[in-house]
Amino acid sequence: MIIQANFKKLLNLISKEKTQKADAIIWLQGDRYDRARKVIGLFKKGFGKKIFLTGNNILVGDKKRPGTDNITLTKMEEWLEKNGIGRKEIIIDNKSFHTADQAEKVLRFAKKNKWKKIILVGSLFYQPRAFLTFLKRNNKIGWQGEIVNQPAIIGLSVKPGGRNETVKTLILEEIEKIKKYRSDIAGFKEGLNYLENK
Repeated sequence: MIIQANFKKLLNLISKEKTQKADAIIWLQGDRYDRARKVIGLFKKGFGKKIFLTGNNILVGDKKRPGTDNITLTKMEEWLEKNGIGRKEIIIDNKSFHTADQAEKVLRFAKKNKWKKIILVGSLFYQPRAFLTFLKRNNKIGWQGEIVNQPAIIGLSVKPGGRNETVKTLILEEIEKIKKYRSDIAGFKEGLNYLENK
């Protein structure tokens, strides 16, 4: 199937992308603290000047989405502070309810603040859709900077934090979501070209 082949190609390029210094590290809410170590590791090595948390405090707890049990942005912020990140180095968007919202808020902020580069941190199985969503939204916003992928790697047989299914199953779900949200994401060809021509 063409979509699965393109997903694999994109996943492969994303997993091999080298990190670069950036204006901010974007911690996309999801999978509880699975992405946290990647975020803080990048920050402490000097790859980002700020950590940008994006998501919401509403679709958790009693109002959580089926199959997920995320932590709030408040808990994400507290975790960063407990691990030595100062409040002034954290930016929070708590009004994003899906990936397209996150892309819109982050990229508008990046454009307004004249950022040149951002590091996007999701979980590897989700990163292709996140990246393609940011790419598509950027076509609308017109930010002139660069998106660098640095996903948290979680093994195929592992259930990510707060999830009911393994990564292997979640990859198949992501392929279906890419079909479902086609109007919100860039095409595979555009994503592959972007990564191959860096």
